[in-house]
This record gives sequence, structure tokens and C-alpha cells, in this order.
Amino acid sequence: MSARVTVFSEQAIREALKLSTPERVEIAQDIAAEASANEVVLTGRLATSYGIEVSGDTVRAVNDDPTAGWKVFGTSDTPPHPGFIDAARKRGRYSGMQPGR
Repeated sequence: MSARVTVFSEQAIREALKLSTPERVEIAQDIAAEASANEVVLTGRLATSYGIEVSGDTVRAVNDDPTAGWKVFGTSDTPPHPGFIDAARKRGRYSGMQPGR
């Protein structure tokens, strides 16, 4: 006996995203917590600006400090502090900008 199965890829992706949202929220919370805990603290603004955003099936770990980019990636006279990126790398793929180490 044989059987034929048709997989509707768009539907499968939608269902996988929906089912995995709670786990992805936990991962994002872990990333934000680790990055915050390991942050170099001068004023505390960067360390306290980590959080998560959930919109439908999209989950993001975020930092809403307007100067976070300069702090994470460094400048010509300030070394990078890539704790956010390092925390994300431990939990999956990261293909964004790379800090100048």
C-alpha cells in the first residue's frame, strides 16, 4: 500500500511559527537577561534597556537605548561590548553586523 502526502509549505511554516512562539519568547528572555547581567555598567542605561518584543509570531530580543549600537559595536575611540550579540550566538544563528574586536 502506498500513500501520497502533499505538504503546503507556507501553511507548514505558519503553523511551526505559531507552535514555537512560546519557546522563542523564552529564548529571547534568556538572551535579554544574560546580556543585561553581563553588561559593562557605567550609567546602567544600556544594561536596563534590554527586553523583548512579540508581534504575532515574530519574537525579538531588543535594546531600546538609543546609543546601544555605538556601545555594542564600538567606535573609533571606544571598544565594543558585544554582550548582546554573544548571548544571541549561544542560542542560535547570528548573521548581523559584527563588532570590531
